[in-house]
Amino acid sequence: MGFESLKKNKTRDNAPGLRKTMWLAERDWFMADTGLAAPVAPFENPGDSLRISDTHTFETEFGFVPFHTTLATGELTGEMVGDRESRTNNPNLVGKHPGLTAEIVEFFQQKKNGDWIVLVQTLEGELIQLGEDGLECEVSFSFGSGTVEGGYQGVTVTITNYGKLFFYEGDITEYPEPVV
Repeated sequence: MGFESLKKNKTRDNAPGLRKTMWLAERDWFMADTGLAAPVAPFENPGDSLRISDTHTFETEFGFVPFHTTLATGELTGEMVGDRESRTNNPNLVGKHPGLTAEIVEFFQQKKNGDWIVLVQTLEGELIQLGEDGLECEVSFSFGSGTVEGGYQGVTVTITNYGKLFFYEGDITEYPEPVV
């Protein structure tokens, strides 16, 4: 197993940042036993243990909720936490949604105790998944009005997880389905 991507990257753009949409789904929206896809062994290539190639499947009338964030406000960070020889990852995702409306505040107030699976897309187009079965994400929010002189009026969403980052290669099922 070679780890070619650990060498200096000379062939691929490495633009920082995230695209404007996050996708949020509560764990119990997925089909009970097999809906939340996971990496499948054997892991023949470097990174295979973090790649989800199957598409997640949902219960009827459920899917990922697309969540718009203002460009350049989304950031994915992570750090190792724990004691020596007993560490894990702690990824965090933050984004800002413009506007302070009853609908967005109600959504987060009603869903504040959910167990979440979250997808976000890099500028390169890779979909990163936070959360897995048994280690779902916590989603919290704060809001601000800004001032008449400036600032940001909207909701700041913070997604916290203790686990791995997965690279999702399946299709995204949205609910409600997008209007074309």
